[in-house]
Amino acid sequence: MVNDLATEASTVHTRFPYCIVAFVVILPRPALQAAQERALIRTLERLGSRGDELDQNHLAEAISLCVWDPDSGTIDPNSPPKDSILRIETMPDRIYPAYLDRYKNLPPHEAEEMREAGQDNES
Repeated sequence: MVNDLATEASTVHTRFPYCIVAFVVILPRPALQAAQERALIRTLERLGSRGDELDQNHLAEAISLCVWDPDSGTIDPNSPPKDSILRIETMPDRIYPAYLDRYKNLPPHEAEEMREAGQDNES
């Protein structure tokens, strides 16, 4: 699975270097042993660490990991750890700055910024 994610990120970034690649990995709790889970978290944190368009192509800008219990249908709130970049609730915090850095002032965003500036001038 990890090789598939790296290959997919590399394929996209090779053709579209400014593209933001984000993955959500959802695994059932019974499929994970504790040691396997720790190793997977470390690996996904490294794989989801692309900082800018000049960084390595096989890295993703963001990855989230959700571990769920198929019997109850609930997501494990303790995995990944609270300080991990893999937490689903922090995914937008990783994507949004990359998006602004790469696309602000480019079409179609410059039209929106011009409209906002015009509204500010009217006030």
